[in-house]
Amino acid sequence: MAERPGWHGIPPSADRYIPPLQLDAPREAITAPEKSPALWIDLDYADGSARTVRGFAMAWTGTAVLAQWIEFSRAREAWVEAARCRRRSRVPRSG
Repeated sequence: MAERPGWHGIPPSADRYIPPLQLDAPREAITAPEKSPALWIDLDYADGSARTVRGFAMAWTGTAVLAQWIEFSRAREAWVEAARCRRRSRVPRSG
């Protein structure tokens, strides 16, 4: 692979990513906010494991949330049950 200007280190491996279980895209009305609220997202996997990630609500319905998070340096998205998401506070960085 040719080096890219500004790239340092080994590129992230896409083969380690295992997608979580997710809902089908909803057919009901979807709300897409101007600013995406910060969330804690509880993800479940086919092997029975679970993981909580920091992410954002990109859209939602009454029962489902299109959650987005970063994993292996890439943005990931999945429709998850709304009950699997909790709001999180975003503390401004002092600098």
